[in-house]
Amino acid sequence: MSALTGYLGSMTKQTVTIFVQYARFSVFFPGAGCLAFLLGTLLGGCATTHYRESADKEVYGIVTEKSPDVPGMPPGFTIDQDSAWDPLDGLEQVTEKDPALGENDEVGAHIVPLERALAIAVRRNRNYQAQRESLYLQALSLTLDRYDYAPIFSGLLSGGYNRTTRDVTRPTDFSAALGGANAIIDQFESLTGTPATLLNDYAGLVAAAGTLAGADGVRTEVRNERSLSGQTRFGTSVLLKGGGRFAVNLTSNFLRFLTGDDRVATSSALVASFTQPILRGAGRKIAAERLTQAERDVLYSLRSFTRFRKTFTVSICSQYYGVLQARDRLTNNYNSYLRFQENLKLQRALAAEGRKSQSDLGLLEQAELNAKNSWINSLQSYKASLDRFKIQLGLSTDAAIILDMAELDRLHQDGLRQFNVSPEDAAKVALATRLDYYNARDRTIDAKRRVMVAADALKPGLDLVLTGNAGSTGTDNFQEIDFQRGRWSAGLDLDLPFDQKAKRNNYRAALIGLERARREESLAEDNVKLDVREAWRDLDRARLNYEVARVSLRLGERRVEEQELLAELGRATTRDLVDAQDDLTSARNNLTDELINHTIARLTFWQDMGILFIKEDGQWEEVTDAITP
Repeated sequence: MSALTGYLGSMTKQTVTIFVQYARFSVFFPGAGCLAFLLGTLLGGCATTHYRESADKEVYGIVTEKSPDVPGMPPGFTIDQDSAWDPLDGLEQVTEKDPALGENDEVGAHIVPLERALAIAVRRNRNYQAQRESLYLQALSLTLDRYDYAPIFSGLLSGGYNRTTRDVTRPTDFSAALGGANAIIDQFESLTGTPATLLNDYAGLVAAAGTLAGADGVRTEVRNERSLSGQTRFGTSVLLKGGGRFAVNLTSNFLRFLTGDDRVATSSALVASFTQPILRGAGRKIAAERLTQAERDVLYSLRSFTRFRKTFTVSICSQYYGVLQARDRLTNNYNSYLRFQENLKLQRALAAEGRKSQSDLGLLEQAELNAKNSWINSLQSYKASLDRFKIQLGLSTDAAIILDMAELDRLHQDGLRQFNVSPEDAAKVALATRLDYYNARDRTIDAKRRVMVAADALKPGLDLVLTGNAGSTGTDNFQEIDFQRGRWSAGLDLDLPFDQKAKRNNYRAALIGLERARREESLAEDNVKLDVREAWRDLDRARLNYEVARVSLRLGERRVEEQELLAELGRATTRDLVDAQDDLTSARNNLTDELINHTIARLTFWQDMGILFIKEDGQWEEVTDAITP
């Protein structure tokens, strides 16, 4: 205690000395205070970069601190975007024109592989940036909750120029002269020998004459007074996690009169207080509930962001493959159109020889027009899907890019990847790894704490209050605090629980919230199981559909070869030829569709199992343990 008293006394001397120097400086240079204030304000405005950097440092520190508790959260989290980064730098460009595009020329466009597309989306996608900013803002909110439990300092420095007036009562000149004469009557008697009674009588006659003339009254004057005043107040407050609060404040006052007698009046006071709840609001679990919830909310945001990164990667891959799918459909429809043109030439030659009827020729011509129409429609569909994907990447729709068709070739070469995990085992894995389920489960724990806090609020309030204060001595010695004459007190504040209606309602609402949280946790568990089972079924269905599509493609190719051979011999029917060609085009499109469907279903299955881990650049790590060779 003596050490604390010595420290406070030293702080008081330093504070008061600074204030005295400021006050004296302001007396001789009245505009200096305003100039210093304006200069400080301007300098503070130029230092806003410091506040931004300070906030970033604290927020990124919180994210780094909590990231190890969230599997899959990448290191180096930041919301800053590298505007100097060129997303298309170093990419190959198209050198040959694709006839399937018709008059649309893509020569010179950059070829964007899947890896680069994911990297671009992570850096440029607007929704992804919004999710990062949401996480940042949640951590930023935590910095304020943590700050509440740190020593909080405050300071105030004020000064003013004061002009006041007051009435001053003074005697008239006649009264002043008469009073002076009465004071020297005895002396005048000894000098002149005139009896004092005679002189007093004469003075009385003069006073009576002055009274009749109204010259013996008082005179009231209005006097202007000017002064300089100032005050400094410095303090600190600490909120303890157990509910207590400790506060210290030092106040110094200064007053100097510039008119009349040059008087200076100063004073200082040091006040300290400590308040500790004993019943309601006591204990770390109750008093620090807001901080506890804020800490957990950041953890939930980290989990949600990590979960979002998984769904985001699957979404970008799905759209990427969707554009490839549209491009492949465009190519297949264009090739079908060319095939119909070739067959039409052959059939026209046979018709000229009388070996084909005009009806069969018209049927083939109609089929050729239908193929051309499908090609034109697929071209427009491809261009639209590519433009939509550009927006998803965060690029301009004017950006000259195409996607790498080699990605689709690799899918065809690799074929399907099968899993040897049952839906039941997959559901068990998901319940142990799904971050969104973790959040639902932990929110039930939060609801239990809120019930405990609401129940505590029903208790009567009983606080231990300790206060102490000491002031300066005299009127011009304010830099010295007299601790020997300080005052202190200790007491208890009891808040009787008469009005409990609102607290009762809060408690009942907390109980209902707990039941809701339990139902939400149960629902989340069921949804996790449902997601996994549906993803497993989708994956299995995509596998079967892909096998059917492969067989259908082989049959379609064989039928077209047979019909074309029969057409050359003049033995094929036009309807069979048209149907075979249409079925082949559909089979090719279906094979690509089912291959892409299986690929997306595989990523979705990993995602729903909670084992899809995304790297910092948006790439995923292949899961091999659950894949059959």
